Amino acid sequence: MESTYPGMKVLLANNLMMAYNQAEAAGPVFAFVEDGFTKLPEFEMMLALFSALDTRWVAVMDSLGATPARKSSPLLNVGAGIFELTKTDSPVQFSQYFDMMVKAPRRDQTRAGKRNGAAGSATDFKKIILIGSSTGGVEALRSVLVGFPAQCPPTLIVQHTGKNFGQGLVSLLDRICAAKVLPADDNMTLEPGHVYVAAGQRRHMGMTQRKPMRVRLKEGPPISGHMPSVDALFTSAVPYGKEVVATILTGMGQDGAKGLLALRKAGATTFAQDEKSSVVYGMPRVAWETGAAEKQVSLARMAGALLQAAKA
Repeated sequence: MESTYPGMKVLLANNLMMAYNQAEAAGPVFAFVEDGFTKLPEFEMMLALFSALDTRWVAVMDSLGATPARKSSPLLNVGAGIFELTKTDSPVQFSQYFDMMVKAPRRDQTRAGKRNGAAGSATDFKKIILIGSSTGGVEALRSVLVGFPAQCPPTLIVQHTGKNFGQGLVSLLDRICAAKVLPADDNMTLEPGHVYVAAGQRRHMGMTQRKPMRVRLKEGPPISGHMPSVDALFTSAVPYGKEVVATILTGMGQDGAKGLLALRKAGATTFAQDEKSSVVYGMPRVAWETGAAEKQVSLARMAGALLQAAKA
């Protein structure tokens, strides 16, 4: 391919972690992705990175009779807009797809980078924000955080993802968020303009029980089937009750529902993402049906709802 397209560099990766690191560093125009990779839960991270970089991609199946990932993965059923090829297709077909995608208009990359976010100063906000998410959560978090101002309320996030993708998620979110996004570490003091992320690590994230509010990372068995757990985060914040705004975004299972209910009973403002905008309406559904969430909010309105509630 390099001989057909002079000046173009081709990178090869034999696992998803290698592919992610190469894409993050090189910002590719186009990617051929073996269909098996698209069926891995961690491919959600690749999707979000491709979206952030405006990278076009094609899934390559083993054979014409194979079941494409878009028919078996909820992540690829929400307008991913992928094309599919098989390994038996001719080089001409590969070239046709490549030409079509590479020549398509791309976003103005000179405007890429951190967004300004919504207006707001640290003194506008009186509460902290807690967010829990799972399947589909990477893109949902991008949608929420892009609307946060540089001086947003202290925000803590638990996202279910593979153990090797935590730092990648932090970098991805920091790329688009006006506030500073960083991996959660033990004993960090919660500050305005900072977003603390626990993902892919072997400790639960919680909060200290006395002020000043600090991050507390704690070892232990999985809670609600996960490590780190949304329930662990939410439950740790119960002593702060009325000073908390919390939400559960898209995801499978029920992690976070018990903790969200405890927060609501303690006086916190609680939300859940609505069914229509969720990739998987599992965690939000349980939160809503158990009365843990006092209101369902669409993803498009979630940032505004959280910020407004944090001012009250």
